[in-house]
Amino acid sequence: MKTNIKLALLLLVIFTAVLIMSGLFAGVNIRLFSVISQQTGINYTSTSPFSYLIYIITAGLLVPTAIILLLVKYKKIKIINVLLLILFLFVMYAFSDILLLDIYVFTLHGNLNSNGSLLTIFSLLIYIMPVILTVYYFKYAGKYGKDILNIILFVSISAIISIDLNIITALILIAIISIYDYISVFITKHMLTLAKAFSGNSFGGISLMARKVNQNRVFLGGGDMAFPAILANEFFLRYNLTSGIFAIVGAVIGLSIILFFGKKEKAYPAMAAIGPMQFAFLGLYFLIRFI
Repeated sequence: MKTNIKLALLLLVIFTAVLIMSGLFAGVNIRLFSVISQQTGINYTSTSPFSYLIYIITAGLLVPTAIILLLVKYKKIKIINVLLLILFLFVMYAFSDILLLDIYVFTLHGNLNSNGSLLTIFSLLIYIMPVILTVYYFKYAGKYGKDILNIILFVSISAIISIDLNIITALILIAIISIYDYISVFITKHMLTLAKAFSGNSFGGISLMARKVNQNRVFLGGGDMAFPAILANEFFLRYNLTSGIFAIVGAVIGLSIILFFGKKEKAYPAMAAIGPMQFAFLGLYFLIRFI
């Protein structure tokens, strides 16, 4: 994936920003769910982390991959586009729900048990905002508008997933994804099929991360941002800020290795480099901490 320095630096800046924003969003969300639990008695973290991990791997990775590969094989591109629209709408609903609740609770100091007109307005916006964003994204947005919404998409997915995992399950998830990414690119090569299918679709990664440079395509998908963010979030939320920073630095260095040292015209599994570097830097953190 070797590319020019300017593009590589821009990729790294955006990649780092996604990881940081995901951690901040996840942190605010945990505070929000604590307030909701106190006021309504609803427990938002009742799911077993290991059960949730299995769900992510099967329902969030293996099953969708199999379905899309099948649709690509039979050239059912319209069906793929419909599925992407539904997925985008669903994530935008989750994002809008959490964002508006954050604003209502922490900015306006609202009481969720109240029946005021302000709460009614916010409740309506939770349903209206995702539809507006989805229509804008698929019909009116230019490449930079889609870039912004894609960043929101990846930040939201990683932050929401982080809430129901813990450090152990996040480590297992990243280990599995790193191995899976290597196998899917170098052995089964089905990830190359998916990348080709999404090459003309901004949904798979922001336009900066999916462009041609000197006739060579540079592509970094949403999963390559979301999964590293999940691991960093868990250490940031469950352990301390410094360990989360080490996980972010490891991810950035892992991506840098591919961008600066990868061969031209050759596809590389980003997570196969990012994941191990996150593990290495977390190991370095604990070595420094306990020496």
